[in-house]
Amino acid sequence: MTARRALAALVVTVAAAVVAGCATVPQQSDVQVLRQGEQAAEQNLSGPIEDDEPLGLVRGFVYRSGSPDDRHAQARRYLSASASDWDDAASLTVLDERFDTVVSPENGTPGPDRMTVRVRGTRLGTVGPGGAFESSPQRVEVDVGVVREGEHWRIDRPPPGVMVRLSDFRSHYRELQAWFVDPVRRMLLPDGHYIRSGRPGELAMDAVDVLLRGPSTGLAGAAVTMFPATARIRSATTDPAAGTASIELTGVSGLSPQDRELLAAQVAQTLGGVGVPRVELLADGGPLVPATPTVSAADQADLVAGPGRAPAFPYVVDGGRVRQLSATGVAAPVAGQAGNGSFDITEAAASARSGRIAVVSRESTGTQRLLTGPLGGELTATPVSGADVRSLSWNGAGDEIWAVVNGRLRRVLVPPSGPPVEGAVDAGRLTPLGRIGDVALAREGGRIAVVADGALLVGPIVPLDDGEVVVGPLRRLRPGDLDDVVSIDWHSADRIVVASDSDRPMSEVSADGLRLDQIPGTNLTAPLGALAAAEGRPLYVTDRTGLWSYSGGEFDAWQQAGGTGAAAQPFYPG
Repeated sequence: MTARRALAALVVTVAAAVVAGCATVPQQSDVQVLRQGEQAAEQNLSGPIEDDEPLGLVRGFVYRSGSPDDRHAQARRYLSASASDWDDAASLTVLDERFDTVVSPENGTPGPDRMTVRVRGTRLGTVGPGGAFESSPQRVEVDVGVVREGEHWRIDRPPPGVMVRLSDFRSHYRELQAWFVDPVRRMLLPDGHYIRSGRPGELAMDAVDVLLRGPSTGLAGAAVTMFPATARIRSATTDPAAGTASIELTGVSGLSPQDRELLAAQVAQTLGGVGVPRVELLADGGPLVPATPTVSAADQADLVAGPGRAPAFPYVVDGGRVRQLSATGVAAPVAGQAGNGSFDITEAAASARSGRIAVVSRESTGTQRLLTGPLGGELTATPVSGADVRSLSWNGAGDEIWAVVNGRLRRVLVPPSGPPVEGAVDAGRLTPLGRIGDVALAREGGRIAVVADGALLVGPIVPLDDGEVVVGPLRRLRPGDLDDVVSIDWHSADRIVVASDSDRPMSEVSADGLRLDQIPGTNLTAPLGALAAAEGRPLYVTDRTGLWSYSGGEFDAWQQAGGTGAAAQPFYPG
């Protein structure tokens, strides 16, 4: 149950799931490929077809593995009696929709009563014991042994763990927004996980188990769980009709009052997302937080990281000034030095939390300098300048501005009073990735998204004791689908909008890489440029002809925003 043990188990699971190899289809073998039309028919089957041949049997086994109920009871109907000890809990591999089954080329000469069938497909990633998806796209080939028992074929050598198609995974599992704690800011950060679909009471208990295990590896180091290693659930009851739960914990006696409040906030926010808005939290017979024995997500809202709701229309840098768009399409200059022409501005970013703006000013010498100050007020120079300063992004607290300067990531601390100073950042993991095209910090904090040589990568931002931060391990999202990426922005806490110079110009991808949705590119003309996204707000992007907006409405087409050119740089506060 501890976060440390769960992390170790996750590493083992991911390592065990990597199955590499390559094989051609034997000339005498049949190939069975999953087609869209077959899915509906297969979904209605309750078990194996008694007279099925080996290739179809194995394919049906993969279909049935999508349902986790009763230890994958549907899939177990395809097994022989000798395979009853199949370890279905060893790993969970999510496959792309299309896979095929062939006679394994290493099978030798198939006998009348025994055969090895090879499953060939594309692995999207694995799901660890804590329910976090780990992106690891790769072609995989897995051998499955089958045997004839009387008149029928059965699987007698299943691989450990389960292989599940993406559509089946979505049908039987649901997304969970679990909440963990930023160890520096002491605020809650969201972390995407997946739990089995079920009744509200079951969902609540699965959600608490996720909190006990700790954050995903994608947020490791950037956030922690306040559940100590000794924590256990002594009892738990739920009343779905009333929308309440009562949970008694043990092993939390060493927590400070502040840590108890954060733990209660973790539980309240996480269970609120699965239909349990009120939770009675007990610890060793008494209230976990004496002042508030029953907690709700609304009560803990002030502990949730995030910038709040974005303005109805974005800001845009155009003609050397920062402007704000309006319902009429007019982009009026903002107040203060950012909009009055005091500087020749090429790029800007604003913080919703601190009310500050950062801009890149083009100097007469050709040098570019980073400045910051209150939106609507005077701007102050920072220690950062260079021939190329771009990709500005504020951290979640609004007290740091990050930028790419001459190809290197720089970090500037912006205190409430006093001049801006440079902060230490270890971005060594970016060095071997190639040219940095864009950077975006998650508005809630904890994560960074990076475009490097046209690829999209995401990783945690890990704070150290001396005030330095480290860019943690970066995972590439959807190679082959997201290539030639130009710009990115966070649409929500776990969704990133992507603009690419490819046949998929606009997309939205989950931060873990599991979900990828194409956004219509109607009316857009390559090449694309800057992008702006915010939750509940229209998307904006520049193309060859100017600035365009997309609301995902009735016509599913981009609408041109008047009064700006192709060099415009739109942005929502971050």
